[in-house]
Amino acid sequence: MAYNKEALALVVDIGVGMSDVTPGYDSPLQTACDILQMIVQRKMFQESKDELALILYGSDESNNDLADEDNYRNINVVFPLSPANWHLFEEIQKIKPGNNPADLVDAVIVAADHLRRETEGKHGFAAKRVMLFTNAATTFSDHSLKTILDSLRRQDIIVDAIGPTWGQVDEEENNQSDSPIEVDENSDAARPTTNSHHEHQTPKKPLTQQQQTGIRVIGEIVNNTEGTLFTFREALTILTIHQSKIVKPTATKYIMQLADLKLHICTYIQVKDNKPGIFRLKKVYARDPTTEIKVDRGRYTKDEQDQEIEKEELTDGFRYGTTFVPINKETLDEMKYHSEKCFSIIAFSDANMMKRSLYLGDTVYEVISEPGFEEEALAFAGLVQAMYDTNTVAIVRKCFSERSAPELGFLRPHIAHDHICMYYVKLPFAEDLREFDFDNLDLTKKNQPTDEQLKCIDNLITTMDLTHADRGGEEALQPEHIFNPYIQRMFQSIARRAVTPDEPLSLSNSIMEMNDMLLRSLAAKSKRALEAIHEKFVLHDTGRRQKITTGDALFGNVDSASKKPRLDENDNVEEPITDSSVTISDSASFEAQAAAKKKAAIRNVGTVTPVEDFKFLIEQGSPSLIEVCKQMANLILELINNSHGDALFDKAFQCLQCLRETCITKLEPKIFNDLECLIKKHASTIDGRKDFWKKLVDEKFTLITNEECAESNVIPVEAVKFLEDETPAEILNNDGPTAAQDGEDEDLFDLI
Repeated sequence: MAYNKEALALVVDIGVGMSDVTPGYDSPLQTACDILQMIVQRKMFQESKDELALILYGSDESNNDLADEDNYRNINVVFPLSPANWHLFEEIQKIKPGNNPADLVDAVIVAADHLRRETEGKHGFAAKRVMLFTNAATTFSDHSLKTILDSLRRQDIIVDAIGPTWGQVDEEENNQSDSPIEVDENSDAARPTTNSHHEHQTPKKPLTQQQQTGIRVIGEIVNNTEGTLFTFREALTILTIHQSKIVKPTATKYIMQLADLKLHICTYIQVKDNKPGIFRLKKVYARDPTTEIKVDRGRYTKDEQDQEIEKEELTDGFRYGTTFVPINKETLDEMKYHSEKCFSIIAFSDANMMKRSLYLGDTVYEVISEPGFEEEALAFAGLVQAMYDTNTVAIVRKCFSERSAPELGFLRPHIAHDHICMYYVKLPFAEDLREFDFDNLDLTKKNQPTDEQLKCIDNLITTMDLTHADRGGEEALQPEHIFNPYIQRMFQSIARRAVTPDEPLSLSNSIMEMNDMLLRSLAAKSKRALEAIHEKFVLHDTGRRQKITTGDALFGNVDSASKKPRLDENDNVEEPITDSSVTISDSASFEAQAAAKKKAAIRNVGTVTPVEDFKFLIEQGSPSLIEVCKQMANLILELINNSHGDALFDKAFQCLQCLRETCITKLEPKIFNDLECLIKKHASTIDGRKDFWKKLVDEKFTLITNEECAESNVIPVEAVKFLEDETPAEILNNDGPTAAQDGEDEDLFDLI
């Protein structure tokens, strides 16, 4: 049971005065109904335990416990005190103007009596409140007002009032009138609110004598019960933002250990990523959402039989290479890391070492000394003060329970004028870090900005500074006042869909509505600075570099006279060039051009210079790495199989060395390891190939291990065993034995 819930009576004036409307404006009753809907929506989305009642005065019915023939007439308790639900929401939508007079003081008395009756004998109500919606246009009697106020104070009932105006000058409108920014048709006034109405505007009409008297009496009631007066504009601004469920802070207790010192502490969640339960959608029956449905899951074999597998026949499995290793529950329990609940300080470090990029997790905890341990509280305060004075943080090993994984974090001291605590933030382990190497822009002279460019950036930062951008010179867009637009959009959409299931979701952005004036002001101030940046930082389209494809572009312009004459089809002999005008430099240039032309024509790994061809194709990037490695692997197998004795073994070994180095550099160890597994298999099945395998063993030319390349699954011990004759290649976990398991002399890379 919640012991901090509230009993709230919503008292609405539906008399004739609330229905008077000027063309082009919303009536006070319509605005009040929209505010009521927002209140109920907020209570439901918060999953609040607060209980609400809806009471209408000025109605045709007299449904309340105090009504008789002469007293408390035309006051109707439409919805008795209970938690907010869609039934209350529907009752608010059914509100229509009434034609009967009713006394607002009587309505307050009925509401207070209803709260007393419904909460009497019940536990958990921390507050009782009456919220009055009226424009004070109806007549009333205040002859017993003092007695009523005394009764309200004895019952601890607070009365709040919401209306179009309370006779005060609207400061916000005065500020807006002084603003130089013009409001266009796309501003707030043209945007729909959460409840599909335009922003409410109230015509400025002089208050009647009755309204002035009513405002005076309502103000007296509100002030004597320590309530608050709200205008419609203020209420809409507050209620436009949907708040998530309010959770009572719960402490997690630890014993902080520092060497032999042990301190009892409590941790509270200070900051946490909000993930509302409303986003966890459930499947419902479309024709009747109230119908309960159940999910029945089944697992079947993926074969022709399509046989169902019982739950008892299933077990967990871990993918180990190409196979699955079954792991039962006992093994799984033994595999889990066993620890104990702890909160141990293992070291101290300079606070400057805790870079913001190292912060991990989505939660920040506030750590305080546990109440009831006064001596330990003094030691805790001394520790915080010492860390604060020395700009030091504490490195902590934290484990929530015996079944939880330990985590690493740090404690940062925090000292305020009335509060001493530490903040705990999670830190990463070595496996969580990712290292990247990027070029240093400062080393390139063309990347250095000019003084004018730096000045432009400084001006932009100054014009967009939020430190004193809000009204009154205060900081604007403070995090505690800025709500997540994604969550707000979801709340708005669900509320709209529940009320009007067939209408489109034409919703506004509540964050933009609340801060539109500020954002447009900042945009106007920074416009000139942005234009200057566009002028100083000019972007040029460099275009995409095209590969050299023409002979002239590749070799340069060669004189037609120096070109070799083309032979006719029947010519078999080419006359030697004896022109003495051809110098040594011309000959060298021609040889370089011929070599470049020869390289440009390479498309496959040849048998004459396989290593050079392979390196050139890898650098060129075409064809792909896999295709080039496939060509090299096939060539190595051909050299081994076609060698007369050991004539081609050296060339094959050189090719194998080059392939191994490339696979390590390109992080593709599987390609080489698969090939060496196939070579070993051939050594045991094809006569005459054992000599080449013996050469690899003598050279200790083994598989690529995970020490040489992080992508490899082969550990050094397995790589050593692989070169032993009695160790079959199939024991490796590198997915390489696929070729060995087939028993066919297929192309290795056709199996990848």
